[in-house]
Amino acid sequence: MRESSRARRLTIKVAPGTPPEVVVPVGTGDREIERMLRRHRDWIARKTAEAEQLAARPTLGLDRAGIAWLHGTAVPIELRNGARSAARLGQGRLVVSGPAERAPEAIERWYRREARVRLSEATRREARQLGMRPGRVSIRDPRTRWGSCSPNGALSFSWRLLLAPREILDYVVVHELCHLRELNHSPAFWRLLGEARPGWRAEARWLRDHGWEIGSYRPRLAGP
Repeated sequence: MRESSRARRLTIKVAPGTPPEVVVPVGTGDREIERMLRRHRDWIARKTAEAEQLAARPTLGLDRAGIAWLHGTAVPIELRNGARSAARLGQGRLVVSGPAERAPEAIERWYRREARVRLSEATRREARQLGMRPGRVSIRDPRTRWGSCSPNGALSFSWRLLLAPREILDYVVVHELCHLRELNHSPAFWRLLGEARPGWRAEARWLRDHGWEIGSYRPRLAGP
């Protein structure tokens, strides 16, 4: 169980590879939590079984030490000495300078920078093809929500999409662009998405199968 100052209601999170988590507003009483768990006992059991099945499937191998991932391709991490903690891509390697203990932070900053460039470019490209005019693009880390579209047309994406194959990233971009015309998941939205991205079902299925992996990804450095 975890208390959160941002939580407005009790929620239960079930994901592969981790135990179920109950998130509650600060100050929530034990009795209220117990009532919710009893009320949703069958749902928790069903979702836990589904999560265990997902975790048992072949994985993407994102936990390999000394490797970063870009569009589904393994990129070796090369550590170098340096006073400034930074990461850059060069000659097929991710060169990370600075103290080793700061390397994971530097790698995540690199991912966020790359995501801003690549997702902004993909948004411009797909928007031109669809005849749409999106607002600004922002990069965040919501873990399980890969993209969002606000009523004013601003788009937000997870930097973790860079771990997925490029077509998965493009699918999420097109999905959110379609929300510029249909800000819901109505039948009209799904028709529009089907016209814009005929193969979207296979790409959405890939995210359902592997989203938990990219959502829990943390760079791991190779040992000495």
